[in-house]
Amino acid sequence: MRVKHYAFAAASVVLLVLVLASPSLAAQGNAKPCLSNPIITPMKGTARTVYVATVKYSDPDGDAPARVEVNVDNVAYPMRLVGGRAANGTYRARLTLPPGEHSYFFYAEDVRGESERFPRYGARTGPFVGATKPMNLLPVLTDGGVYFDYGSDRSIYTYVVHYKDRDGCKPPRCVKVFVDGVGHEMALHSGSRLNGTYHYQTMLPEGPHAYYFMAMDGDGDCMSLPAQGFIRGPEVVAQPNTPPSLIEQRIEPPTGGTASRYAFLVHYTDVDGDDPPTALIYIDNVPHAMTQVKGEDGNGLYSYIGHLFLSNMHSYYFYFEDGKGGTCRYPEVGIFHGPVVTR
Repeated sequence: MRVKHYAFAAASVVLLVLVLASPSLAAQGNAKPCLSNPIITPMKGTARTVYVATVKYSDPDGDAPARVEVNVDNVAYPMRLVGGRAANGTYRARLTLPPGEHSYFFYAEDVRGESERFPRYGARTGPFVGATKPMNLLPVLTDGGVYFDYGSDRSIYTYVVHYKDRDGCKPPRCVKVFVDGVGHEMALHSGSRLNGTYHYQTMLPEGPHAYYFMAMDGDGDCMSLPAQGFIRGPEVVAQPNTPPSLIEQRIEPPTGGTASRYAFLVHYTDVDGDDPPTALIYIDNVPHAMTQVKGEDGNGLYSYIGHLFLSNMHSYYFYFEDGKGGTCRYPEVGIFHGPVVTR
């Protein structure tokens, strides 16, 4: 009995050693095939164009394919070997397609049932088929909006939109934003004309506003954002107007003869940045227009230059309007005296 027990144990050990020594035999299986260099040419054409689908099939196990297909709009087209070996070769299919925008993917399965797909999920876009001429792909408008959605009638509002031409060959004829029904040309802000961000800046009057974007590509086809209707905004409120002020008035020279030219100078400031549509100096109660000689919008030096008759009793004062209802008289009451004009 003891001998038989050892013999049985020895046989069990031998069997275990054989199993452990042959892991490759236990793990051996079927590897999936590989698809590479998938392509359809051309990607644009007409209904008469012949489209050629090509893909490289290879199998690590050396298995020939049970099928290699190109699937266009969920219709499978078989592909045939045109180069190399069945298990490592190039497959091709020739297609005719109806007008429209299509999508495709490639599929292969080896003789032992393993399969591969390209792309792994979804589908690639194309080809693009026109009826009698190559199909023009409509441009794409995205990321359209305005900065800011709320502000005053003195704020600057910036409209932006991203334009992309899917043909990638002709710049757009125009990219516009329509604000309250009025179209405005937008300028390229960043990127390229074929794939870039366009913007338009403006001030807006008080009240609610609405806008939409429209672009015409190089072939004359239009696209709008949104496709229907418009986008509301911004909401604009009126900012209270601050009257302007006048300071630092002077006469150069303060005295002189009748042949002298006298410059009356005054500094105009407006915290709202309004230029004065009315800028006057009243000399001896006669108004004269003044002009800006230095400074910028809403903040500058104004001048009037002229001859004066003989007198030591000249008088003057300044009167300005900002165009928004604000006025300023300098001095607020009374008058300035000068210059003294002698012979």
